[in-house]
Amino acid sequence: MSDGKKLNRRKFLAATGAATASIGLAGCGDGEETEETDEPEETSSDTEYEPPSSFPYGINETNVDEAQRVMEEAGYGPDNRFDLDWLQYQSGAWEEMADSISVRLESAYIDMSISDSDFGALLETTQSGNHEAYTLGWVADYPAAQNFLQLVDPENTIYDAESYTPNGETLFWSEDAEGDEEIRQYVIEQFDRIQNNPELTDEAQSIREEATLNIERALWDAAALLPVYHTVDQLFWYDHVDLDAPGGMGPSRAKASNFVNAIEDDDVLNGHSGTFSSLDPIASGNTASGGKIMDMFDAPMNYVNGTTEIEPLIVEDYSVSEDLTEYEFTLKEGIQFHGDYGEVTAADVVYSFRRLIESSNSTNTYFPLSVLGIEHETDDDGNVVPDSTAVEATGDYTFTVSLSSPFGYALEVFAYSAFSVVPEGIVGDIEGHDGEMEWSEFSTNPVGCGPFVFESWQEGNGGSFQATAFEDYHGEAADFDLHDTIITEDSAQYNYILNQSADFGVIPTPQYDPELVTEESTEDSQVLGTYGPLDNGETLNMSSTPGINTYYIGFHMEKVPKAVRKAMAYVLTREDFVESVFKGRGEAAYHLLPKQVFPGGAEGYESNYQG
Repeated sequence: MSDGKKLNRRKFLAATGAATASIGLAGCGDGEETEETDEPEETSSDTEYEPPSSFPYGINETNVDEAQRVMEEAGYGPDNRFDLDWLQYQSGAWEEMADSISVRLESAYIDMSISDSDFGALLETTQSGNHEAYTLGWVADYPAAQNFLQLVDPENTIYDAESYTPNGETLFWSEDAEGDEEIRQYVIEQFDRIQNNPELTDEAQSIREEATLNIERALWDAAALLPVYHTVDQLFWYDHVDLDAPGGMGPSRAKASNFVNAIEDDDVLNGHSGTFSSLDPIASGNTASGGKIMDMFDAPMNYVNGTTEIEPLIVEDYSVSEDLTEYEFTLKEGIQFHGDYGEVTAADVVYSFRRLIESSNSTNTYFPLSVLGIEHETDDDGNVVPDSTAVEATGDYTFTVSLSSPFGYALEVFAYSAFSVVPEGIVGDIEGHDGEMEWSEFSTNPVGCGPFVFESWQEGNGGSFQATAFEDYHGEAADFDLHDTIITEDSAQYNYILNQSADFGVIPTPQYDPELVTEESTEDSQVLGTYGPLDNGETLNMSSTPGINTYYIGFHMEKVPKAVRKAMAYVLTREDFVESVFKGRGEAAYHLLPKQVFPGGAEGYESNYQG
């Protein structure tokens, strides 16, 4: 790539909004001119559907009468009730909310059967389609609206489709879904408008923002997914730990070696974790595994301590074409893999990207193929042709990535843990590589080049995870090891902290007491203070950071009628639940997008649902 086609990095970050999530969609952030790419692709809608202009279910109102009405209009009544299976997190707070909803829905001819499971089992159940209603949450992979909206893009919610690995919610929003086909087609069209207009122009941004609002409003009407609340991420730690709390992207986007500065008189950082099912970067699917992978692996880019600011990690330099489709990276020389796997080279990066795209073990193909749109070939069945992906090693330490169309958040996506580098050929799950170990071994005994080396993992509640500091790490090496106990039950998590078995961690909502909080200072949107005294006489340090996330209720739309979904929307009092059930640790959600990535920010968020 000639120098004339390279973008200055600072200018590129400003243009794409990489330094802040508050602007929402990609656009010029500092007033500097950027060369415009192709004209925006505006398409006419094939449907005449018009979404509601304001939130239709009442704001913080328990509208049982309306819930009864929509059910009666659909043919339900005292002698024709609907049995709804509800699957949720193992969480006392969510259980309390579910119990309240269940009581309200009884008057609307809906009988809820409530069960819970750990996170891994919940994902497995919903992805296999063995569910009706469920609770889940989404933490931003990159700080843009599209990362959330892809969850409800109908074509990305069908997990039994052939030749496609979805990464949306398990809504099964297919042609056989219970509801209006015109809404489904409308959402597909609006999401395509976002995908097809990535240019860094005011006109393209306006199209994306309009389509975003249209999807949010149509989602109200479909009641496919009901946002409940956006959390405030809280972290607690004892005085003997010197800790800088991660930013709004969350702890799973931050390395422990960065946010923990020192541990007084100890060389082990003790914590607690939820369950997870894989430690392979291409197969990670929750925040618990994401945090572990973040510590053991490195990707090309990295979020600075969980903030929305990105920086190079395993690369020392990069350039981007003016049309945002060609990326050239130069690796740092001398980066070492753990064990005896040697130096990281461009060939390792190509292999790692190929696994992410081509391996049958990958659960994250959506990001390289649909989000980034990395160029590739497909066969007659729609499968990626092996070794056709446009990721090329141009030297021992240089590689290029070509996108089929511009995308303004590519560098942020390259910070996602799924793009972490692994030794070339270590697993034989793509064509051309026999592999040194089976995938089942690698996914439970991984090899990366991150600041911590994997030691052991005992799966499930009561198990543990251990990793040791990597002395040959290419960045600032940690001077402590990691030891997490896997705990899924709320009171057990709290007792683990109370007994000082953990140096830091989270306090489950059922055990959390807002009266023990003392706010002392605010840095940007992060509040710092103390929490206590606890029953053990100790007072913890505390940080509260608005997370770029949304927690919600979802439905299998081929199984749950629209009337049932709307009935639940009518009885869902978000503010009440946030204050009484979640004890004020968040904000009521009327949109899938959190305020940090909503068009117009907080003001746009409020005005859109209030009408």
